Amino acid sequence: MRPRHLILLGAALWGAAGPAAWGRPGDGTWSDPPPRLEALPVCYNFGCSTRQVIRIDEAEWREVAGWFHPPPADARAEREAIRRAIGWLEVVVGRYTPTHLDKARNDLLPSQADGQLDCIDESINTTTYLRLLEARGLLRWHRVVRRAYRRALLDQHWAGQLEEIATGTRYVVDSWFSDNGHLPLVQPTQEWSKIRYFGTSFDYTF
Repeated sequence: MRPRHLILLGAALWGAAGPAAWGRPGDGTWSDPPPRLEALPVCYNFGCSTRQVIRIDEAEWREVAGWFHPPPADARAEREAIRRAIGWLEVVVGRYTPTHLDKARNDLLPSQADGQLDCIDESINTTTYLRLLEARGLLRWHRVVRRAYRRALLDQHWAGQLEEIATGTRYVVDSWFSDNGHLPLVQPTQEWSKIRYFGTSFDYTF
């Protein structure tokens, strides 16, 4: 395990926040209302310890929605549009929160990094952004489902998740591996979930 992963244990190990604390992975049902531009919740500072509600105006939303025009012709094209829209939403949100400081992965302790996001923050925010895209009618080929979860011997990892409507294939949308505003990883959940028992759940394969 690399040093950065040892630092992560304080925010991501079972003692900090196990699956029961953050919802059931793989559950496609929702009890909360869809997010809105005028009241968009954002998590940061590890484990969703800081929660801020921001407002995005219509002009900013058009910057995001522009990635879906013209409408994607198939599911693969839509996933690419989703990658770009999520990256740009992070830029927009960073105008109102310290999340613009977020770096790939998280090498710093929570006390040292205002605006840093761990995988819990990233997966919750990504799911919020995906649901916003869905609520605004931009998703034709996918539906948003509960966050994906995987666990290795010493750590665990979360990511946003989509389901392709025609095939039922699920894909993670994982922003944790990139700096704020960069394109997230989009990968079939089945591939993303393949972790060696003695490996680290924070690794991934393309």
